[in-house]
Amino acid sequence: MTYRPAPVPMNEEMRLKAVERTGLLDIINEDLYAVYCHLARKLTDCPQSWANVIDADRQFNFILDAGDAENSDKEEFREIQRDQTFCQYALLSPEPLIVPDLTKSDIFKNHPSVLTDDGPRFYAAFPLVNSEGFVLGSFCVRDFRPRRLPEEVVGFMKELAAKLSHQIDIQTNQRQITAERVITIIEKLQQRFPESTLKTASAILACIGNRMLSVEQKEELMEIGLLNSNAEMTDIALTLHEELGMEASVLRRMKLPDLTNDSLVGMFDALK
Repeated sequence: MTYRPAPVPMNEEMRLKAVERTGLLDIINEDLYAVYCHLARKLTDCPQSWANVIDADRQFNFILDAGDAENSDKEEFREIQRDQTFCQYALLSPEPLIVPDLTKSDIFKNHPSVLTDDGPRFYAAFPLVNSEGFVLGSFCVRDFRPRRLPEEVVGFMKELAAKLSHQIDIQTNQRQITAERVITIIEKLQQRFPESTLKTASAILACIGNRMLSVEQKEELMEIGLLNSNAEMTDIALTLHEELGMEASVLRRMKLPDLTNDSLVGMFDALK
């Protein structure tokens, strides 16, 4: 028999939108979240821990902790086709999915990795449930020997998963506020520069946010009179900076992705 994909959750369309709103897909921010996987390994004594979000086609592991694993080794497991993952089954319930021996599981015993002699034998997934009740992905540990987790450890892991879910909610909310703030700024920019494009807006946002400008962005800003030939802000730019006031201040304090056309479109999509 072959490994069977999990049923698609009943709320999949809304769940996928919730995953997109997190901004976690394709973003590696292990400094922010790594402590959770480190604690999970210590609590469970498992050699591997990770956390992921799952979209329509793939699982993206935004944290990976495997002891002394190098970053280059991690990249091999950063993204996995959804229908080949263990964690797709964790989307079906907000309760933990704990498998003491994968070789004896009707669901997982035929997975290609389990069929190997040195493959995983124990797996536990704690769903990451957002404030709206959608399972975004999972917070996991695994081992290469069959085992069980004490009830107390399961309780601690559930608490850790809840805290990680809460932090994701905070980051998601901040991302939405940031997108709304950026829209406010762009509306003001369009009033002053009616012919401006999203490309122009991204260059202006980078400038007022005191970010490093590319050569192309500098040229863009010079064309509309916001930078002089020495790439210094003109009086027009300084006046614009003052007019934007609080929006510019908030923008500088927030952790934004690289301000490119694609990232701005992604942020705006999160508001839909």
